[in-house]
Amino acid sequence: MAAAMLVGGQASALILNACAGGCPIQGGALFDVDYTVAADGQSYRWDLWSDASDPNLLITLNAPNEAFDVDTVSNGDGTFHTDSFLLGATFAWNEIVQPGHTTIFTRALQTDFNHCSAGSPAGEVCAAQFNVWGNGSAILVNTQDDVRVFFSQTALPEPATWAMMLLGFFGLGTALRRRRAVLTPQ
Repeated sequence: MAAAMLVGGQASALILNACAGGCPIQGGALFDVDYTVAADGQSYRWDLWSDASDPNLLITLNAPNEAFDVDTVSNGDGTFHTDSFLLGATFAWNEIVQPGHTTIFTRALQTDFNHCSAGSPAGEVCAAQFNVWGNGSAILVNTQDDVRVFFSQTALPEPATWAMMLLGFFGLGTALRRRRAVLTPQ
Protein backbone atom coordinates (compact mmCIF):
# COMPACT_ATOMS: atom_id res chain seq x y z
CA MET A 1 0.00 0.00 0.00
CA ALA A 2 1.36 3.43 -0.87
CA ALA A 3 0.07 6.79 0.24
CA ALA A 4 1.35 10.30 -0.42
CA MET A 5 0.70 13.43 -2.38
CA LEU A 6 3.03 16.16 -3.60
CA VAL A 7 2.19 19.49 -2.05
CA GLY A 8 3.93 22.33 -3.89
CA GLY A 9 7.41 22.81 -2.49
CA GLN A 10 6.80 20.71 0.62
CA ALA A 11 8.47 17.39 1.41
CA SER A 12 5.99 14.52 1.33
CA ALA A 13 6.42 10.95 2.48
CA LEU A 14 5.55 7.95 0.37
CA ILE A 15 5.11 4.84 2.55
CA LEU A 16 6.15 1.60 0.87
CA ASN A 17 5.00 -1.46 2.82
CA ALA A 18 6.65 -4.88 2.34
CA CYS A 19 8.34 -3.76 -0.84
CA ALA A 20 10.10 -6.83 -2.29
CA GLY A 21 13.39 -6.19 -4.12
CA GLY A 22 13.09 -3.92 -7.13
CA CYS A 23 9.34 -3.54 -6.86
CA PRO A 24 7.69 -0.85 -9.00
CA ILE A 25 5.42 1.37 -6.95
CA GLN A 26 2.35 2.29 -8.98
CA GLY A 27 -1.41 2.48 -8.70
CA GLY A 28 -2.11 5.84 -7.07
CA ALA A 29 1.39 6.32 -5.68
CA LEU A 30 3.13 9.70 -5.73
CA PHE A 31 4.36 9.56 -9.31
CA ASP A 32 1.34 7.80 -10.77
CA VAL A 33 -0.91 10.79 -10.17
CA ASP A 34 -0.81 14.13 -11.95
CA TYR A 35 2.37 16.10 -11.24
CA THR A 36 3.88 19.03 -13.02
CA VAL A 37 7.24 20.19 -14.24
CA ALA A 38 6.43 23.87 -13.84
CA ALA A 39 6.15 25.53 -17.26
CA ASP A 40 8.06 28.63 -16.24
CA GLY A 41 11.34 27.79 -17.97
CA GLN A 42 13.15 27.43 -14.64
CA SER A 43 15.10 24.41 -13.50
CA TYR A 44 13.83 22.45 -10.52
CA ARG A 45 15.69 20.07 -8.26
CA TRP A 46 13.77 17.00 -7.06
CA ASP A 47 15.20 14.98 -4.18
CA LEU A 48 14.15 11.46 -3.21
CA TRP A 49 15.63 9.85 -0.12
CA SER A 50 14.83 7.14 2.40
CA ASP A 51 15.09 6.43 6.10
CA ALA A 52 16.16 2.82 5.37
CA SER A 53 19.27 1.45 7.06
CA ASP A 54 20.39 -0.44 3.93
CA PRO A 55 23.58 1.36 2.74
CA ASN A 56 23.06 0.04 -0.80
CA LEU A 57 19.49 1.27 -1.15
CA LEU A 58 18.84 2.82 -4.56
CA ILE A 59 15.76 4.84 -5.45
CA THR A 60 15.10 5.48 -9.13
CA LEU A 61 12.24 7.20 -10.92
CA ASN A 62 11.54 6.79 -14.61
CA ALA A 63 11.19 10.07 -16.47
CA PRO A 64 7.62 11.06 -17.30
CA ASN A 65 6.85 10.26 -20.90
CA GLU A 66 4.00 12.56 -21.82
CA ALA A 67 3.24 16.26 -21.85
CA PHE A 68 -0.14 17.87 -22.31
CA ASP A 69 -0.71 21.20 -24.01
CA VAL A 70 -3.92 23.25 -23.64
CA ASP A 71 -4.05 26.08 -26.20
CA THR A 72 -6.43 29.03 -26.24
CA VAL A 73 -7.33 29.91 -29.84
CA SER A 74 -9.00 33.14 -30.96
CA ASN A 75 -12.24 32.95 -32.92
CA GLY A 76 -11.53 36.45 -34.29
CA ASP A 77 -14.63 38.01 -32.73
CA GLY A 78 -13.37 38.51 -29.16
CA THR A 79 -14.28 34.94 -28.15
CA PHE A 80 -11.95 31.99 -27.78
CA HIS A 81 -11.96 28.20 -27.75
CA THR A 82 -9.45 25.66 -26.41
CA ASP A 83 -7.60 22.85 -28.13
CA SER A 84 -5.64 20.13 -26.36
CA PHE A 85 -2.65 18.19 -27.63
CA LEU A 86 -0.30 15.46 -26.47
CA LEU A 87 3.22 16.70 -27.01
CA GLY A 88 6.55 14.98 -27.40
CA ALA A 89 9.27 15.44 -24.81
CA THR A 90 8.94 19.09 -23.78
CA PHE A 91 11.03 18.84 -20.63
CA ALA A 92 14.61 18.06 -19.68
CA TRP A 93 15.26 15.29 -17.15
CA ASN A 94 18.60 14.52 -15.53
CA GLU A 95 18.68 11.88 -12.78
CA ILE A 96 21.67 11.30 -10.47
CA VAL A 97 21.32 8.07 -8.49
CA GLN A 98 23.47 7.58 -5.40
CA PRO A 99 23.01 5.10 -2.54
CA GLY A 100 20.27 6.42 -0.28
CA HIS A 101 19.58 9.59 -2.30
CA THR A 102 18.48 10.39 -5.83
CA THR A 103 18.60 13.90 -7.26
CA ILE A 104 16.70 14.83 -10.41
CA PHE A 105 16.91 18.12 -12.30
CA THR A 106 13.89 19.01 -14.43
CA ARG A 107 13.18 21.93 -16.71
CA ALA A 108 10.25 22.80 -18.95
CA LEU A 109 11.49 23.50 -22.46
CA GLN A 110 8.38 25.52 -23.26
CA THR A 111 6.78 28.18 -21.08
CA ASP A 112 3.17 29.08 -20.49
CA PHE A 113 2.04 32.32 -22.12
CA ASN A 114 -1.09 34.41 -22.53
CA HIS A 115 -1.41 37.40 -24.85
CA CYS A 116 -5.08 37.03 -25.77
CA SER A 117 -7.08 40.18 -26.44
CA ALA A 118 -10.31 41.14 -28.19
CA GLY A 119 -8.16 42.08 -31.20
CA SER A 120 -6.52 38.63 -31.58
CA PRO A 121 -7.08 37.40 -35.17
CA ALA A 122 -9.02 34.22 -35.89
CA GLY A 123 -6.94 31.06 -35.52
CA GLU A 124 -4.17 32.67 -33.45
CA VAL A 125 -2.93 30.56 -30.55
CA CYS A 126 -2.84 33.36 -28.01
CA ALA A 127 -2.35 31.34 -24.81
CA ALA A 128 -0.92 27.96 -23.88
CA GLN A 129 -0.39 25.90 -20.75
CA PHE A 130 2.04 22.98 -20.67
CA ASN A 131 1.63 20.19 -18.13
CA VAL A 132 3.72 17.06 -17.57
CA TRP A 133 2.30 14.16 -15.60
CA GLY A 134 3.47 10.84 -14.26
CA ASN A 135 1.42 8.57 -16.49
CA GLY A 136 2.35 5.49 -14.47
CA SER A 137 6.05 6.30 -14.10
CA ALA A 138 7.27 3.96 -11.40
CA ILE A 139 9.48 4.56 -8.40
CA LEU A 140 11.87 1.60 -8.02
CA VAL A 141 13.36 0.70 -4.64
CA ASN A 142 15.84 -2.20 -4.40
CA THR A 143 15.12 -3.36 -0.87
CA GLN A 144 12.87 -5.92 0.79
CA ASP A 145 12.52 -3.79 3.92
CA ASP A 146 9.58 -1.56 4.73
CA VAL A 147 10.87 1.89 3.85
CA ARG A 148 9.67 5.44 3.60
CA VAL A 149 10.71 7.42 0.57
CA PHE A 150 10.66 11.21 0.93
CA PHE A 151 10.33 13.71 -1.88
CA SER A 152 10.93 17.45 -2.16
CA GLN A 153 10.98 19.90 -5.07
CA THR A 154 13.01 23.13 -5.05
CA ALA A 155 13.18 25.87 -7.69
CA LEU A 156 16.75 26.64 -8.73
CA PRO A 157 17.73 30.28 -9.31
CA GLU A 158 18.80 31.13 -12.84
CA PRO A 159 22.49 32.00 -13.44
CA ALA A 160 21.64 35.71 -13.71
CA THR A 161 19.95 35.54 -10.30
CA TRP A 162 23.04 33.86 -8.80
CA ALA A 163 25.23 36.57 -10.35
CA MET A 164 23.08 39.35 -8.87
CA MET A 165 23.14 37.67 -5.44
CA LEU A 166 26.94 37.32 -5.51
CA LEU A 167 27.33 40.92 -6.67
CA GLY A 168 25.07 42.02 -3.80
CA PHE A 169 27.13 40.06 -1.26
CA PHE A 170 30.33 41.56 -2.69
CA GLY A 171 28.88 45.08 -2.44
CA LEU A 172 27.70 44.46 1.13
CA GLY A 173 31.14 43.15 2.12
CA THR A 174 32.84 46.18 0.57
CA ALA A 175 30.48 48.55 2.40
CA LEU A 176 31.10 46.81 5.73
CA ARG A 177 34.87 46.95 5.23
CA ARG A 178 34.73 50.67 4.47
CA ARG A 179 32.50 51.27 7.49
CA ARG A 180 34.95 49.40 9.75
CA ALA A 181 37.83 51.47 8.37
CA VAL A 182 35.98 54.69 9.22
CA LEU A 183 35.07 53.48 12.74
CA THR A 184 38.60 52.28 13.59
CA PRO A 185 40.29 54.73 16.03
CA GLN A 186 43.48 56.25 14.74
